[in-house]
Amino acid sequence: MTAAKSPAINQPRFLSRHLPILTIGSLVVGLTVGALIRQMPASSGPAAIVDVFDVIGTMWVNAIRMTVILLIVPLLIASIAGAKSGRDAGRLGLSTFRAFMLLIIILAVISAFAAPLLFSGLHIDSATTAALRASVADTVLPTGDASIGGWFKALIPTNPIKAAADGTMLSIIVFAVAFGFAALAAPDDVRQRVVTFSHTLSSIMLIIVQAVLLVAPIGIFALTLVVGARVGGTVFTAMGYFIGVACTVYAIFVTAMFALVLARGRLSAGTIVKGVAPAMLVAAGTASSLSALPAMIEGARDTWHLPEKIYGFVLPFAVSTFKPTSAFWPISMFFVATLYGIPFGLAQLLIAVVYTIIFNATVPAIPGGGIIALSPVYVALGLPLEGLAILLAINPITDRFSTIGNVAADMALTATLATRKQTGGALRRPPPHSPARTL
Repeated sequence: MTAAKSPAINQPRFLSRHLPILTIGSLVVGLTVGALIRQMPASSGPAAIVDVFDVIGTMWVNAIRMTVILLIVPLLIASIAGAKSGRDAGRLGLSTFRAFMLLIIILAVISAFAAPLLFSGLHIDSATTAALRASVADTVLPTGDASIGGWFKALIPTNPIKAAADGTMLSIIVFAVAFGFAALAAPDDVRQRVVTFSHTLSSIMLIIVQAVLLVAPIGIFALTLVVGARVGGTVFTAMGYFIGVACTVYAIFVTAMFALVLARGRLSAGTIVKGVAPAMLVAAGTASSLSALPAMIEGARDTWHLPEKIYGFVLPFAVSTFKPTSAFWPISMFFVATLYGIPFGLAQLLIAVVYTIIFNATVPAIPGGGIIALSPVYVALGLPLEGLAILLAINPITDRFSTIGNVAADMALTATLATRKQTGGALRRPPPHSPARTL
């Protein structure tokens, strides 16, 4: 099983090495400069300065939105149409899919119920939320029948191209899934052409996404300057609160994954930590679970002694398809709603859970990819897309903890599946001559 390598643009060495620091710095500087502009007298023309940066920030947000459909749809089609394999691999693939989907569903539901409790201690005054709402450019949201019956009627698009233009992503996903399964049933040569084209298109879109993220410091500086000019420095407290909540949630999740391996994998606590620690360190340094894959395979093979046929399939499949910690999206959505003073009740939380489950497998395998996939969900929920800029700015901090959680989940479920597949549920050391799996 060979792990696909994500395409990359030729980034300047300085930017590629220091982009996370620059992104965080642009957030701080943007809010600081904006707060200083807020103190300037009206006669000095601060409104004109803010308007210029508002244009720049909006253009950057639009550049993100531009990539969404042509990135997510090919990824879905390729992942479905390219899944054809032998009977044994098919069974293992189904077991892997069920295990990860069950975990994601459980986490999404828990996060939706926990979000109001987690932010019960975050209090933002009405003046701040009013100023934040004023900083959001007018967005034309989809209108129409909001009933349950109307939702199901619109689920299957009569015109997929129009649905893409309207931004009704759920309908587009239904079309992409149907197209993927149709391609899977087509002759092999037709199916392969579909997979190749989908991979090519998604690879090109990933390059565009990376280019957009490369100028994230500029976009975030512009957006946060506007926020700082209209709000001041009070938003710092709220973002610090969110970082604390997110890191705590990820730490609890990693502990739970360790407990799962301890209970089901029949491995000692020391062995568990020894097997997963190198991969977690790589994840912390790179914020990329794909970069941690070689260390994950080495730990599963040499320390946990899992069967090659299990870890050789499950780990690459999981890393390229699932992002378990993205199931905590309802928490970030609730935070943005709280930040902007937007009501976010049970109905919105339920929609957040459904979108979280559907979009999880479409997250691009690049740092900040989850932020990109969230944009259509925010439009559907009526949340300001500018809120994504705040999440992206603090993403260099939270994404490392998120990636550590993904690595822990991938390793834990691999060990659990290996236990179920072996006779008697025991994890046994493979024969000394067992060939090493290479990437």
